[in-house]
Amino acid sequence: MTSTFKLRIGVPRSVDVDGRRLEREDFYSWLWEELQEEAGLLGVHEGTLLAEEAHEQGFETESFTVDAGEAPRERDWIGSQSLADVELYFSAGDLARLASGRLARIPGLVIHRDIEEVLPQDWDAQWKASFQGIELPPYWRVLPPWVEVTEGAHPQGFEHAPAGFPRVLRLNPGAGFGTGTHETTQLCLEHLAELAARSGGSLQGLRALDFGSGSGILSIGAALLGAQVDAVEIDPLANENALENARMNGVEDRVHIFERLPAPGESYPVVVANILKPVLLEFAGELVGRLPRVGGSLILSGLVEADVEPITRAFSPLLGGRLPDVRARGDWRALRW
Repeated sequence: MTSTFKLRIGVPRSVDVDGRRLEREDFYSWLWEELQEEAGLLGVHEGTLLAEEAHEQGFETESFTVDAGEAPRERDWIGSQSLADVELYFSAGDLARLASGRLARIPGLVIHRDIEEVLPQDWDAQWKASFQGIELPPYWRVLPPWVEVTEGAHPQGFEHAPAGFPRVLRLNPGAGFGTGTHETTQLCLEHLAELAARSGGSLQGLRALDFGSGSGILSIGAALLGAQVDAVEIDPLANENALENARMNGVEDRVHIFERLPAPGESYPVVVANILKPVLLEFAGELVGRLPRVGGSLILSGLVEADVEPITRAFSPLLGGRLPDVRARGDWRALRW
């Protein structure tokens, strides 16, 4: 493994090159043609812009994004920037410097003079080191497959766990939201465990619906507690990851994955939806409609404090006017009826 060398440049929406005016994407193609063989260009990273940053720069009305279907084709935050921050990777430092000098003669480009050496790294080892799982006393230990568990040992914080707990939930992080590190996931796992703890530590015999299942973490949690779970997620890549996670936990026979809500008429004593306010509001009637006529628990999260009132206003009339139990963790909230 050898080092690579990174050169940062600022690229406007269009660039004048050799008497031609190239749009940004065409300029990237020109870079490849001109610098790949001549200057040892190995890669072009066109930039990353998070939803929060896009909101700050005026490209989004919200600091988060929610897609009830697919992301709009016209959404291109990087393309919307007047000056994109681009990273070019070269095979040698002297080649990167030669390329820097050549690019500096092109009007409109912003050249960052410092060439950064990127040392070779064991990315697989770094990835594993970056996620060692999370402890959620007294109920859950969410661990990746590379973290070993000593049978019979009680980690700190779990000494007084209820009967049947803690449960070890194995998760291989990948496509799909939910690794256990986010407060909304933790709140939902906590609610599921409490429902089970009231019934002797089990949801055996119950059916559960996990709407917006992502990585499958909540579906797997409910299945580990004994429930049969229908998991609904529109992202096929996330569903592949969820299926792998279900197999790893030995509950693939209890987690059934769908890309759309099952037909009306299906009844679930436990319904959990950890998404965001706009989707919850859109599907309020359908989610409540999946609960049994008598009893059942509805758990909603993916919400901040300002979302509690509109969500309560939308769901409570559908639930006989009852108000939810509101639980907080950090800036996030979970509601349970």
